[in-house]
Amino acid sequence: MATTKKTTPISIRFTAAERRKIAAAARRRGLTASAFIKKAALGQTEPTGDDARLARLEALVEAAREAVEDEVDYRTVAAAWARHVESGERLLSGEEVWRELGV
Repeated sequence: MATTKKTTPISIRFTAAERRKIAAAARRRGLTASAFIKKAALGQTEPTGDDARLARLEALVEAAREAVEDEVDYRTVAAAWARHVESGERLLSGEEVWRELGV
């Protein structure tokens, strides 16, 4: 069973202009105003400037690495399948495997 943390409401006063700026910044990040303020107050801000570019580059490199890994996996499987087809061997059904294993 999942546990939930109990939250306590808090009241903060903002001018109308401050409220609009916070709401706009939160929307740009896909957050509610409350979540945006919470992240900012707890030091969980997103990187900016060079740090943001470096973080984006890191994400792109990871995506490229995963794409290369997927391509290697695909080529390995395609080559194995081609060898199987060329060999003319027949695949066993699950029942045949169990029967041969004596299970």
